Formats: sequence, structure tokens, C-alpha cells
Amino acid sequence: MQTIGVGSKYDEFWAGLLPLIRAQVELAVGGNLASMAVPGLTRLGARQSWYGTAEIRGQEMTCSSGAHATSLGRTVEASGLCRQWPQRAFRFTITPAGDLLTITIVGNDRRAPRPAPGPGGQPPVGRPPERPRPAWRAEPAGRDHPPGMADSRGSDVDTFYRILDELAARLGGPRRLRECTGRSGWPPQGLYFFYENDENRADGSRRIVRVGTHGLTETSKATLWGRLAQHRGQLAGRNPGGGAHRASVFRRHVGAAIINRDGLPDELLASWLDRHHPRSERAIQEADIERAVSRYIGAMPFLWLSVPCRTDRGYLESNSIALLSRLTGGPDRPGASWLGQHAERAEIRESGLWNVQHVFSHHEPAFLQRLAKLVELHQ
Repeated sequence: MQTIGVGSKYDEFWAGLLPLIRAQVELAVGGNLASMAVPGLTRLGARQSWYGTAEIRGQEMTCSSGAHATSLGRTVEASGLCRQWPQRAFRFTITPAGDLLTITIVGNDRRAPRPAPGPGGQPPVGRPPERPRPAWRAEPAGRDHPPGMADSRGSDVDTFYRILDELAARLGGPRRLRECTGRSGWPPQGLYFFYENDENRADGSRRIVRVGTHGLTETSKATLWGRLAQHRGQLAGRNPGGGAHRASVFRRHVGAAIINRDGLPDELLASWLDRHHPRSERAIQEADIERAVSRYIGAMPFLWLSVPCRTDRGYLESNSIALLSRLTGGPDRPGASWLGQHAERAEIRESGLWNVQHVFSHHEPAFLQRLAKLVELHQ
């Protein structure tokens, strides 16, 4: 097997692992769970998260996130390791801890994995240790479920979008955050649903890319507009277009994806993901990313719904996300150019949503009745 000349600390590391990587690729092609330890990777740098991905189709790397994962993709690309399966797309995923590499088949030809038993007869888990969930891949709709469940889910998704169409008609259509202020007429408490330009369902209609709410604790005094304003950022004042991503997880996810997409320094990403404060030498760059995030989120159309009851808000938010998530069989694929493909969190990339919570859950079909009833009550 031919390898490439080393050009960085990461290139040399991955080149030395190519024989092991090849064996795991062959396992993935056979429909097995393919994963391998990558000891020594974390000694090559200091990162808050080592999560990264690279995708290879044939001999070409089609996308990647993170310098270490990009190096992996380029090394595999140049080695010709995946050449004999030109119709297959392989995703190489490094866990946030930087200790495990998993390889999966993605796209239309993805197969359901057959996990090999680990110690004690349990399948190995290739995900962040702090979040013990099923493997990072969408379960094909209907797999291991009673007959008719896949059809039922598709029907539920269609019903969900019909309910949102009715909501849009009652609201006079979606708004864009860049055009909104606190005087735009918001209910005190509610739910919001973001679409995204060029992100469409199979029938050409727009697909939802984020569902959110606010104030789910008993003591919270947060309002719907307060949460939306955090996501929007500043329209004017001393820092027009700026924002505070440490107060908005939505902004944090979008900003990290922009940093990864644009190949900006790992140190900037680490600073951006620091939940307390920017690193002094990165503050100016962070301000540029904040403005880019404001432009991006500000252009996204969204709907909102008055939901006064805190319990209802949590119930409707979690079930809406669970219904749409591709990690549990949601039918709507994100576009190849969707920014979320570069997200730092695997949950976003794999679910097709700018959400992390509830993307592994299964929805309760009855939630659609409650959602429809609240839409009917909207004046």
C-alpha cells in the first residue's frame, strides 16, 4: 500500500496507522462496527475536544472538520485505501476524547452495523464517555421495530409539517431574526422552529433545522423574545452584528461550524468553545465569528408558537426534535452544503438538526395532537 510523504505531526501519526485503518475499513464494508484505539494522538497537541471527522468517497476527501481529522482524510485519500469501493462514502470519526477512531459507511448505501461483542458480551461504544448513548449513526427507519412503524413515522413527520403550515398561515408567514425586535409582538412564553435557506425536504418544501424553547426550570424568568434575542445578537449599539455565544448554545454551535468549515486555527476553536471567556489573543477573531454567526442566524426564517405551560414547552420541544432527528430514523437528509456538516458536535452532523439534546430519543405520536391544538388556539 502506497503512503504519502509526511508533512505535519498529524500526517506522520496517521501514516503509521494505515495498515490498521485498512483492516477497519474492510470491517465497515462488511457491515460491521469498525473502531480502533488511537493511542498517542492526544500527545500531539492541546485541544478542548478532539472530535473531528473526514469523509472519503473513492479517492477523494469530500469534507472534513478539524486539522487532525483533515490530516487523517488526506492521508487516507493519498494512500488509495478506499479506491476499490468507489461507490462507497466512508466517514472517519474521532471521539472528543481523542482515543478512538470509528469508520462508518454513509450516504444511500449505508448499512446497519453489526456490533462485535466487547468485554462481558457488550458491544463497544464509540462515543463521548460523558454521554452513554447508541452509536453515532442513524438507525434506519423501521429496523428492529414492529411492521408499519416506519410508515407511521413518515406519516407523523408529514403531519408535523402540515401543523407548521397551519401555524405559518396564522402568523402571516415566517419571520427572520435580523428583522425582529422586542416590539414585534411576541407571546411571553413559547416554542420556536427554525428553517434554513436551501435546506429542503424531498418534496422541495423547507425542512426544520432547529427546535427550541426557554424557561424549563421552575425558577426561570426567561421569555421567548429574550431567548430569540440571544440567538439574534445585536442589531445596533457599540457592536452592531455582534453577539454573545456563551449565552446562546445555538450561536456556539453555528460559530464552531464556521470555524471548522473555513479551516481556521484550532486555537480559535478552543477559545470559542471555552464557556467562560475568550483567550485574550483570540478575542478579536471571536468578534469576527460572532458577526458571521449573526448574519447566518439572522437570515434563517422561523415560526413561533405561544405555549404558556412550562411542561408543555418541554414536552413539545423534545418530541419535535426526536421526530425529526435522523439519528432515530428521521427521513429528511441535510444538504451536502449545509453548514451543520462541519459542526463540532457529532449529534448535529448526524441528526441534521442544530440540536444536541433529544436527538437520540423516540417521539410519542400523541404530541402532535397537543401541538395541533395549540396552533388552533393561536389568534
